[in-house]
Amino acid sequence: IEGRITIICDIYDALMSKRPYKPALEHKEAIRIITEGDSRTMPYHFCPEVMAAFKEIAAEFEEIFEQNKER
Repeated sequence: IEGRITIICDIYDALMSKRPYKPALEHKEAIRIITEGDSRTMPYHFCPEVMAAFKEIAAEFEEIFEQNKER
């Protein structure tokens, strides 16, 4: 279960973080991609139970990200 939780957290972090090849996304867009999908990430890539929990606490992810991001 720890790995399944880590996967969704890692994807959120990757979407929210600036990379040399892409800009950082806004929280709403990162949540939309994880929960609805895009050309690379689809909701069925994640454990259904973890996805359900993620949807319940998604609002808290932005606060946690902002508190822990590298400056």
